[in-house]
Amino acid sequence: MIGKEFKIRKSQQYNNIYQNGRKFTSKYLIIFLLENNLKTNRYGIVTSKRIGNAVIRNKAKRRLRALIAEKQAELKQGYDIVLVCRPLISRVSYRLLKNDFSILLRKSRIC
Repeated sequence: MIGKEFKIRKSQQYNNIYQNGRKFTSKYLIIFLLENNLKTNRYGIVTSKRIGNAVIRNKAKRRLRALIAEKQAELKQGYDIVLVCRPLISRVSYRLLKNDFSILLRKSRIC
């Protein structure tokens, strides 16, 4: 579980990360990274209505939170990380999503 202190909440913070951060894409996710000068990472997960109804969007967010919790110990610290779900995420298995997430982390060099 990701605690409140590790979440990005304000739209101004999201906009700053989108404008000033680095962007990496994969088949199911887009990741934005920006150094935050803290000792820990902060996370934001974005799912639009293009993905599906609320049940599907919440399922995608739960899966991503689980993946973050699994990889937390391996990640470099000091980043704001925003994960944006792409529409295909609603039709992918957890195993494929996990593989895609790992590839994306390696591509972004924070793992």
